[in-house]
Amino acid sequence: MSEETPIQWIEDINIATALISFTYRSVQKYFAKELAPYRIGWGHFAILMSLYDQEGCSQDSLAQSRGFDKTMIAKSILKLEEEGIVYRKIDQEDKRIKRLYLTEKGRTIKPEMKRIGLELNTLLLKGFNTDESSSTIERLRKIALNAAKFQ
Repeated sequence: MSEETPIQWIEDINIATALISFTYRSVQKYFAKELAPYRIGWGHFAILMSLYDQEGCSQDSLAQSRGFDKTMIAKSILKLEEEGIVYRKIDQEDKRIKRLYLTEKGRTIKPEMKRIGLELNTLLLKGFNTDESSSTIERLRKIALNAAKFQ
């Protein structure tokens, strides 16, 4: 009897959590490879993408809005600071709040970070027409909304 391949397993499995888990691990591997030259991981990438959209947000608001653990955010920000990609600044109106900002290096790598994200999305939706892509995004959104209730 031959060993089962990942493709065979994927084609045979009918359990959403197993398929989501496999996809998650595959995405992690992709990010590990693509982000290695920047000495960051996928969590750092997610923070960067958020900061590209909304620079100056607080660590806490970033953690809450993205469903990240506060400890993970704090450790990830330290790593991004060590790499010279972001910096924290105390809010002048509320000294308890630390706001996050991009450094020049953080801004410089933005096109590459955007490329990595876009490329991954393109790879994941390869072979989908426009309607299928839209429908898939909406179904994934429903799954994410259901998962958000666990938080």
